Amino acid sequence: MTHPPGAHADTEQWRRAWRRLYDTPAGDVPLGRIVHWRAVVDTLGIGAGLDHDRALVTRGFFYQPHTAIPGLADLRADRDAARRLGARWVLYPVLRLDAADELADHGATLLPWFLEADYVPAGEVDRDLRTLLGGARFRDLRRLVRRADEHYTWEVFTGTDIDDEVLVSFDRLHRMNLAKYGHRHNHFALPILRDLAASALGDRLCVFRRRGSGGAPVQAVLALRGSHLDTLDVLVHGIDHATVPSAQNLYATALYRIYHWGQAHGIHRFALGRGAERVKLDLGANRFHVVANALIHVDDADPAESGAGPLREAARAAIDRPLRELASTTGRRGRAAAVLLPGGAG
Repeated sequence: MTHPPGAHADTEQWRRAWRRLYDTPAGDVPLGRIVHWRAVVDTLGIGAGLDHDRALVTRGFFYQPHTAIPGLADLRADRDAARRLGARWVLYPVLRLDAADELADHGATLLPWFLEADYVPAGEVDRDLRTLLGGARFRDLRRLVRRADEHYTWEVFTGTDIDDEVLVSFDRLHRMNLAKYGHRHNHFALPILRDLAASALGDRLCVFRRRGSGGAPVQAVLALRGSHLDTLDVLVHGIDHATVPSAQNLYATALYRIYHWGQAHGIHRFALGRGAERVKLDLGANRFHVVANALIHVDDADPAESGAGPLREAARAAIDRPLRELASTTGRRGRAAAVLLPGGAG
């Protein structure tokens, strides 16, 4: 398997962030401590029996919208490393399910975990969004954008323009979002942000920000351009809900501005991340993928005997529900041909 230029540097930087976040020198963590694991298991109401099992994570680390599929040599090496550490599992987070069949053939239990959304413009952004959203929704979005532009100043920072003031303001706004939604871990805490900005990834980082009339930042979005500079991963978002009226949908208007900025800078695919599928559909997402956690027992245990089998079945059933809802919505709107959906998680 070949990897794009910069892939190794990306993996190493996210590995450092993961180890800092979970205070794990080797990268192995009990499954129940991993926030992206814990949240889904709690929602499903099954799988808690695996909480204390240690899993070695060697790629993706839940930072990227999806993780590149490892080769078989990587799988063997990771299994050996996990066994030496006394871990029970290797965990490859958020692999695109439709590309992970070979791993399943080599003992991986594929757990459908999230839906990932992309926006891939078919042409000029406004014309494309009008087609995808329909005239009424597009006009509503444009009204929101005009209203936001009347009240807030839009700023874009890339590479070396992202100084410590930008990082500190992003951190403040992001922590407000974490508090609002009750998240326990901050994957982009200020020390991690500073490491990213100083790393090989720093030149590809982007911060999109809005300032209020008094000059204080009220919204910020962190994004990362791909190694070929033609894709953009929208990573995480922060907003000061105490000062931004609920009628000002700054998330929607920020994505609109990011689409236009990206198209002007050679971006042809916008990775919008995982979850909130219906919201992202209404903001232009036109490619959806099931992403699965690949759980590989270090000793080739059968999933039914290892405890992962029932969790897999519950996860499949849970991910099929939003897929059916997306299919129904796009069909009802007459947009089924323009929005690519996966066939299912089975």
